Amino acid sequence: MSSTFKKIKIQADKSKNQTFKTFEAEVRLLNLTERAELNDKIMDQTGKQNFSFWLQIIKDCTRYTDEELNGYSLDELVAFSSAIIEDVNKKKLKK
Repeated sequence: MSSTFKKIKIQADKSKNQTFKTFEAEVRLLNLTERAELNDKIMDQTGKQNFSFWLQIIKDCTRYTDEELNGYSLDELVAFSSAIIEDVNKKKLKK
């Protein structure tokens, strides 16, 4: 399990009528195996993508406690997990 973190920005999706304020969150940098496991979970057609599904993505990729996460709205948590997925899968720049 990697232990390097970075900050990402979570923004409301205006097309979905989300109105929360943009916030930043610290997420783990995933290695290739962790990235594959996350994408397998997302692509699994037999799994339900319910609230627990989205919440588990955040728990797997951050150090946030249940108490901290409980302070966020449903829209914020879904946007948070979506931002994690997007960040993990964006094109990596070659050095």
